[in-house]
Amino acid sequence: SFLLIEISAVILIKSGYLPNGITPRVTLVPDKKFGFWHHKNRTFKLASPCWNSKVSYNNYGMRNSLDTKLIKKKKRIAIMGDSMSENLEVSDGKDFGSLLQSKLPDFEVLNFSTRSTGLGDQLELYKGLAKNFDLDHVFLFISDNDFEDNYYLNSRPSQNKYKIENNVISKIEIDKNFFISQKKFINKLKKEDLVFVKEYLNSYILYSHIVAYIKYKIYKKQPKINLIETDAFKDYEEKKKIYSYLVKNFKEALSNNEKLHVFVNLRPKIISQKFYPEKKNIEEMSKIWGSQIINPINEGINFLKSKKKYNEPFFSFSCDGHYSELGAKFMANFVSNYFLNN
Repeated sequence: SFLLIEISAVILIKSGYLPNGITPRVTLVPDKKFGFWHHKNRTFKLASPCWNSKVSYNNYGMRNSLDTKLIKKKKRIAIMGDSMSENLEVSDGKDFGSLLQSKLPDFEVLNFSTRSTGLGDQLELYKGLAKNFDLDHVFLFISDNDFEDNYYLNSRPSQNKYKIENNVISKIEIDKNFFISQKKFINKLKKEDLVFVKEYLNSYILYSHIVAYIKYKIYKKQPKINLIETDAFKDYEEKKKIYSYLVKNFKEALSNNEKLHVFVNLRPKIISQKFYPEKKNIEEMSKIWGSQIINPINEGINFLKSKKKYNEPFFSFSCDGHYSELGAKFMANFVSNYFLNN
C-alpha cells in the first residue's frame, strides 16, 4: 500500500496537481526565548500550489546558504522581521535577503527574520542572539499583523505574550508543559530527524499538503471570537499600548550603538487601492515609531503602475501574500537605495 501511495504521489506531482515540496511549517523550531527559530545547517525543498523554493539555514540558523562567523570583517546589517523578510517562498539567491546583500557589497547582511513572530519575539531574538554579532545597523521590517502577534490571546504556545492587568503591562510566563512535550523522544525524532527523511518521500509531501489543507479549512470555519467582552475599540487600544511598550523596549535594548531603520512591509492589503482594516494598523504603528518609520508604499504603487501591474497580487503570489521574486527585487532595491542615500 505504501508503494501505491508513493507512486500516486509521484503521478500527482508530475501532473502538477501536487506541489513538489513540503510545507513551510517544517522550517520552524519552537524556542523558549525567541518564540520560534530555525534548524541549523539545513536546506529544505518547499512548495505551495503557487510557488516552489529551495531554502537554506546556516550554522546559526539564519536564512543563508553561507555560514557566518561571530567576528566581523565588514560592517554588519541585521534584517529582523517576520515571514515577509524571511521570504522563504523564493529560492536562495533570489530572496530578499540575498538580493539586499548583492546591493550592499561593502556590508555583511545577516537575516534573522523568522515567520510567525512579532516584535516581542524579535526583541528577544535581538537580545539573545543578534546583538552578539557586533551589528552596525538594524533593519526592522514591520507588518500589519504585528499588533496581534504578541497579544496574550494569540494561540501559538511558544510565542512571547503580553497582557494588561490593573493598567500594568506584563509578560506572560511561557507554557512549560508545551516545551516539556517538545523534548519528548517522539517529538524530537519527528521534528529534528524524521522530517529530513520524509522530505524526500513523495508520499510525505502528499500527506503534509493534505494536513495543511484540512487545517486551513478548519481555521476558515471557526467563528470569530469577541476577544474582549466590552468592545473592540478597547481591545485595539490595549494592543496599541502593548505594541508601544515593545517599541520602547526594542529601542532601549539596542546595545552596540546600532542605527535602527524601520521599514513597512508591502503586504497585498496594504498596497491595495481598496480599504482594509490592516491599513489602519500601519497608520497606528507609524505614529508609534514616529520619524524612524520608512514606508515604501508610494514608491511601490508607482513602480507597479509603471509596469502595468498595479493589481492583485501586487508584489505577492496568487495564493500567498508573501513577496514573490518581483516583490523581493523591489524591496531590495528600495531598501538599499534608501540606505545609501540617507
